[in-house]
Amino acid sequence: MKKIVFAALGLGLAMQAQAFDKSQVNLANDFWGTWSIYNAKTQCTETYQFTKPQQFTYTTKQKRMTGDFSVLRSNDAKALDILAMKVKVDNKKAGCGGQPVDYTNADIRLSLRWMSAKTAELCTDREGKQCTGLYLIKQK
Repeated sequence: MKKIVFAALGLGLAMQAQAFDKSQVNLANDFWGTWSIYNAKTQCTETYQFTKPQQFTYTTKQKRMTGDFSVLRSNDAKALDILAMKVKVDNKKAGCGGQPVDYTNADIRLSLRWMSAKTAELCTDREGKQCTGLYLIKQK
């Protein structure tokens, strides 16, 4: 009986996570601030500071990047929001990958599958079928 209860509870939590309506995230008010991603595989934390007017600072280990960003929302309720970042300055130091990489002038696009107003899983496709298992979590 315990197994059935735990299975039902797990299924309920999974469905709740899948059913979060992205419209509950007010991008104009809620996205500003500090967000982080912890990668257990590399034991590395990445921090993003999103400030007005649509600027970001990224830091991890020795790496620091700055640039412009926007979050693009589709009218299609099933399509994921897109975090688009244009890197303006990169200090060319090593980040979580271990090797120095220069992202100056790079366009980075990540899809956001919202789990709550303060947590989004990162995906590489707009439909949310290719997600990374990494979560952007609001800190402040």
